Amino acid sequence: MTVRVEVTADRRFGTNSYLVEDEETHDAVVIDSNLEPNLVVDAARERGANVKAILLTHTDLDHIAGLHELREAFGPIPIAVHDAERDVLDKGRPLRREFGPIATRIDNLTSLGDGEPYRAGSLEFEVLHTPGHSPGGVTLKIDGFLFTGDALFAGSVGRSDFANSNGEALLEGIRSKLLAQPDEMIVYSGHGPATTIGRERQMNPFLTSSRD
Repeated sequence: MTVRVEVTADRRFGTNSYLVEDEETHDAVVIDSNLEPNLVVDAARERGANVKAILLTHTDLDHIAGLHELREAFGPIPIAVHDAERDVLDKGRPLRREFGPIATRIDNLTSLGDGEPYRAGSLEFEVLHTPGHSPGGVTLKIDGFLFTGDALFAGSVGRSDFANSNGEALLEGIRSKLLAQPDEMIVYSGHGPATTIGRERQMNPFLTSSRD
């Protein structure tokens, strides 16, 4: 299997939304749904991709804003989320009390469980629970790529100053699950450019300064 990744980012928050496609079968998923969902829809149509599911690294508003538009474009495909944040989409319960209520309620939810494979057509992802930025934050691993959401960035880590964040859990998850990956693994984050595990192991000040 050869996996191709197309990256789109919205202009307001610079939130990345990814089209991940098996080039042989053209089965694909969208990872996260930013404020300009038309960009990833256009990418899927240009590629002739058959989008089978939407996978969410977490449910902050800038990562779920375009879900309804994606459903309109791709049909009633499953939306996969960690159970710790399922209520955000199932019941419209806001992830962050700091930001007030949101109106994103959506059906056909499936679960992303730690250590459990998630299959969508010919694609199979390994799910790594990497909480701390948010309770249900996950990293999705496939074919040499890690989609880390807002856990790990190029040169930085996710915010942990929200009421339901946990900075210690964030760093522990990065160290135990992400830095355990090979140096050559490519990291696609929720914001900003791609990086590698090796680069972040050596250069990320939040990880090098906090070594025991």
